[in-house]
Amino acid sequence: MGRAQRNGLFNVFDSVLDDDQAEVTELEVGCRRAAVGGTSADGELCRGAGAVVRAFRALPEAQREATRAPVLEMSAGMRAYAARGAVLRLADLEDLERYCYFVAGTVGNLLTGLFEQTMPGLPDQNRFALRDRAVSFGLGLQMVNVVKDVTEDFTERGACFLPLALAREHGLDLERLLDPEMRESGLAVIRAVCKRARAHLGRAEEYVSLWPAAGEGGEAGRAIRLFCAVPLALALATLRLVEEGESTLRRGAEPKVSRRAVAGILAEASLASASDQALAALLGRARG
Repeated sequence: MGRAQRNGLFNVFDSVLDDDQAEVTELEVGCRRAAVGGTSADGELCRGAGAVVRAFRALPEAQREATRAPVLEMSAGMRAYAARGAVLRLADLEDLERYCYFVAGTVGNLLTGLFEQTMPGLPDQNRFALRDRAVSFGLGLQMVNVVKDVTEDFTERGACFLPLALAREHGLDLERLLDPEMRESGLAVIRAVCKRARAHLGRAEEYVSLWPAAGEGGEAGRAIRLFCAVPLALALATLRLVEEGESTLRRGAEPKVSRRAVAGILAEASLASASDQALAALLGRARG
């Protein structure tokens, strides 16, 4: 897809999201003409964008407004990164964080805006602290995805989100990422990214615990905690596997939490959503 065609689709998407009266057919037709996503699930979603937009427009106004601004910001960020070319390379850790912000930090803000609407009695102290940590919740999860999927991304798409500055610092040639002689350098780069991800996940743990699980609005708070605790615990457990390095940067391998561990997290999540002590214990075990 050429730059002009891609920017045209971004323009149509933004107008459809920004104006609830805008016609969505042009977006669907444009996605079909450009074969966005091919035959993948992403492509099917784009070709059926009208159904998604109609569902969005059926939401209450407050929910639409909480969603609109973060998604438009995500779109603007993705437009900027897409303009860099077909093979994206990131300059440094700050560039990686910025990329992850547009992909998922915006989602942290979006979710927080929606969650707040279910808890009108949320104390201001909690509200301000949650908003301060919302980006880290989404950004930390995305950084774990980056280090978890580094081999798959490189093998299947030639993509690599490891920062160039870190690669140079550790003597890693990103074009030879999976060569055996590059393995130790690659692991050093990945562990540096993991360190930054772990800092965000620490704030994400605070984010989850700040949603009240008792008192007025406790039921809503417990539901939010449950929604957030499971992916956070899985991210913490995955990050530990990536850092250990046994399956990291190995073709045909993947740092993957075992089914038994996933079942344990799911079994504990309900109790953890209602108790600060249980939540801390669950996340502590996942963290390792």
